[in-house]
Amino acid sequence: MTYPDPAQSPTAGGTGPAFGPQGYPAPPPPIEKRRNTVGRIALIAAIVGFIFGCIPGALIVGWILLPVAFILGIVGLFQAGQKKGTSISAIVISVIGTIVAAVVFLTVVSDAVDDAFTPDTATVSQNGEEQSNDAGSRQNPAKIGATLTGKDWTVVVNEYTPDATDQVMAENEFNDEPEAGQEYALVNMTVTYTGDGSDFAEFISVAFVGDDGKTYNQSDSMAVAPDALEGELYKGGTATGNVELAVPKNATGVIRIGLGVFDDEAFVAVP
Repeated sequence: MTYPDPAQSPTAGGTGPAFGPQGYPAPPPPIEKRRNTVGRIALIAAIVGFIFGCIPGALIVGWILLPVAFILGIVGLFQAGQKKGTSISAIVISVIGTIVAAVVFLTVVSDAVDDAFTPDTATVSQNGEEQSNDAGSRQNPAKIGATLTGKDWTVVVNEYTPDATDQVMAENEFNDEPEAGQEYALVNMTVTYTGDGSDFAEFISVAFVGDDGKTYNQSDSMAVAPDALEGELYKGGTATGNVELAVPKNATGVIRIGLGVFDDEAFVAVP
């Protein structure tokens, strides 16, 4: 009778297929982790969301995809027996993408607010001919009689009268006297409303900007101008009148015209 070799017995020490090199039981072969489908979807969503989060006009897509990618990445981490690399990458990219999207959003909002509250230079035309792009700026002011065209108004400064204190004080006994060293000046304008609905001529702002860099606004003094510019106008409506300004005596500078609240403005040279 032939007996089996004890060394080949699964219960005895040996070097058979069930044993390691030193006779100990061999460790089980490593289990290969499966592909993490959820992690892959999260990674794709994070990358696409990051891209759209950098585009001002498509921010909303990024704001939707990035949180979805973050949540799917968390879910992918808890998938047993599956690879975690894609899930971790998705979480990292979604967090960075959210920060970038927030910065882009704040930049867009800041630019929008700046554009809304920073007037552009009105278009300037003289004798029916449009002037250069910088016409109407403080460095290149428009001339008396030029047509200033903004979003909803056109304005023509007809005349600038310095030393008009006597005229202003005679208009209303309650007018304030100009401060020491100042005098009243009158700016005569013709304004035409071109927008929708209606607006008030009083909303055309007028100021004197001296060569010393100081600004003198209509609101700096309480006075009623003779033949004051006023009235509600509808599209095509026109009004002509005066605006008073308290300015330093013998001051030199330019007039600044604001064509409506937060709208275009232009500078006009004075004699």
